[in-house]
Amino acid sequence: MKFDIWTFLFQIINFLVLLFILKRILYKPIREIIEKRRSLIRQRIEEAEKIKKEAMELKENYQHDMNKLHELKSGMIEKMNEEVEQDRKNLMGKAEEEAARVIEKEKAVFDTEKTRHEAELKDKAIEAVTLFAINLLKGVSDEELHKAIYEKLFRELQGVASQIPEIKEKDRPLNVDLITAYPLSEDETRKIREAIESLLSQSVILNTIIDKALIAGVKIIFYDMVYDLSLSGQIKKLALKLKETV
Repeated sequence: MKFDIWTFLFQIINFLVLLFILKRILYKPIREIIEKRRSLIRQRIEEAEKIKKEAMELKENYQHDMNKLHELKSGMIEKMNEEVEQDRKNLMGKAEEEAARVIEKEKAVFDTEKTRHEAELKDKAIEAVTLFAINLLKGVSDEELHKAIYEKLFRELQGVASQIPEIKEKDRPLNVDLITAYPLSEDETRKIREAIESLLSQSVILNTIIDKALIAGVKIIFYDMVYDLSLSGQIKKLALKLKETV
């Protein structure tokens, strides 16, 4: 086969023309499409990176806010717990103070009632002893004992008279009550009246009263002053001392 240079050149020219046509018609548009696609992909990647970055920032902000919220929540819970504990302590303190006041009040009431009952029991015991002593003395006392106490009155009459307030109205007779457990004779009544008049330098009206409750002995009343030498009077004095000392 004979090589034809012109044919070869013509084929080369045709090939180059074809390449030029392909480049103009196909390659350039395809390249532009590829560039546009690449640019779009790059843009989308950048947008995705931006979105990812924003998402990370949002996540960090969210986590930061959540941490703050957790800290705030923990602080509020701790503060509430402290307030609740303080309120509990305050309530417990008030309850203890109130309980102490109630106990103190009840103790005071109990002590008062105890003292009152003890005083009542003491009074009743002294009254019982006094009544027993009076009944006992009633059974053993007689007129001889009465006379002995009457004689004692004469011996102590000067001391009795010294306790009487100064008499301003000496021009009037002084009323004196003589209460006796047994009847006195006229002579005994006269003697004691004269003795009182002598001591007081004052005329005396002696009122004699018989009172068996005295058991034995006598009781003299000058104005509002009472001088009691009766057995019942002595027992009552003793009972009064017992009430004051026991």
